[in-house]
Amino acid sequence: MKLLNKKGVITTDGEIVFFHQKPLLWKTITDKKYPKLPEGTALELTVSFDEDSLISGNNGIVWATKDMLQAEIIFNALFVQKIDAEIVEVELENNSLFLIKITKEKDIKEVIEFISKSDSGLRLKPDWSYPDGEPNRSFYEWLNEQ
Repeated sequence: MKLLNKKGVITTDGEIVFFHQKPLLWKTITDKKYPKLPEGTALELTVSFDEDSLISGNNGIVWATKDMLQAEIIFNALFVQKIDAEIVEVELENNSLFLIKITKEKDIKEVIEFISKSDSGLRLKPDWSYPDGEPNRSFYEWLNEQ
């Protein structure tokens, strides 16, 4: 999943100048010699992360969604079960991602089972498996069954 995507140009001394005028030296991102491209050659820098880490329980994070309503409903379902959780908002390039974070390590495995694996749980599939702008169908199927 893309966290950041910026466009800029490279100078003859290996400095990438982004269109918002913040420079980045080539040598700060790699030990490889910068390419001798003509000055002004357009470059694009993308920073991305592995989405699977957002449902693995690392640092208490058990779920991520682009849908604030989904995050609030999952949070409330956990609250009813007396599981301490919080919603953490992460700003992406063009929207936000809402993370469900479990505060007690002993609850993490149980919550992962409840959200995505257990037949008696929510049975959700990650939001990012759907095209941008489309809802998480598994979430709305669960919501309409209630």
